[in-house]
Amino acid sequence: MAPLDLRQDDGLALFPYTTMIDLEEDDLASPKKKTKEPREYSAPAVDRTLDVLEYMAKSSQPYGATELSRALKIPLNSVFRILKRLTEREYTTQDPISGGYQLGTKVFSLGMSLYTRYELRQRARVHLEWLCRETEETVQMSVPRGEKLLVLDTISPEVEFYLRVVPGSLVYYHPSAFGKAILAFETEERVLEILPPRLPALTPKTILLRTELVKSLEETRKTGLAYDDEEYTTGILCIGAPVFDVSERAVAGLGITGLISTFGKGRKAIFEQLVLECARRVSKDIGYTGKFFDDKLNRIVESLPKEPEVY
Repeated sequence: MAPLDLRQDDGLALFPYTTMIDLEEDDLASPKKKTKEPREYSAPAVDRTLDVLEYMAKSSQPYGATELSRALKIPLNSVFRILKRLTEREYTTQDPISGGYQLGTKVFSLGMSLYTRYELRQRARVHLEWLCRETEETVQMSVPRGEKLLVLDTISPEVEFYLRVVPGSLVYYHPSAFGKAILAFETEERVLEILPPRLPALTPKTILLRTELVKSLEETRKTGLAYDDEEYTTGILCIGAPVFDVSERAVAGLGITGLISTFGKGRKAIFEQLVLECARRVSKDIGYTGKFFDDKLNRIVESLPKEPEVY
């Protein structure tokens, strides 16, 4: 069967089943609870050193030994020895004027050596695959690239027909659920810098006014969800959510893309929950520690229809 080309320049096409995926299942509805095991070994000196480093990482200001001792409730003599040793190993530096200590370049070098392990596409892949299995819809993740989005990765489902989104495609922000998920967490000034003065019309539902688009982003900030409701391609619906990094910036948008007819019969709310959960997992895996997703997920779970009790 020949593929149906929906929008060739944007990498969207309908293809028959060609992909096999064989991965371990993960049930969102019944997450495995991890029990906290007691620590087998105790190393107070190591714990104190890590406490000092983590505390100093909160600010670039110089810290005095006395200040750290009081804040961390560590004996002053111990803090002094820790700082001296860290300075000898170039993990901290001492200001010659104030005598205070700051984190050194060795900490930065150590962190950068782990960069490839935390590269977004690599870290997100397993979670995108999970979302694809749970929804049986095409999953994609996009990142900013100038005035357009770059489709960084896509996962195709194990079904007979699906929407294939080509990685490497450049797509518009304004009609994209994934673009909106990113723009919602930029300043209005930055949004206006990214978007062209005249927004291209791709379908009758495409938002054409920048002011209207900016206003629509308020709902995304409240719910964590963004939509492409036939705005990019007629007959196609996308649900997206933002991915936050360690500095709490929205660095990507991810979610699902499918035929609008497949989102009926109460499936949309379930898909929204799964998209948010996937975005939460990816964000956590690249260092995000915030609570943005918690209340959004709880609100969706509470809105889902309850299964009737069996007597």
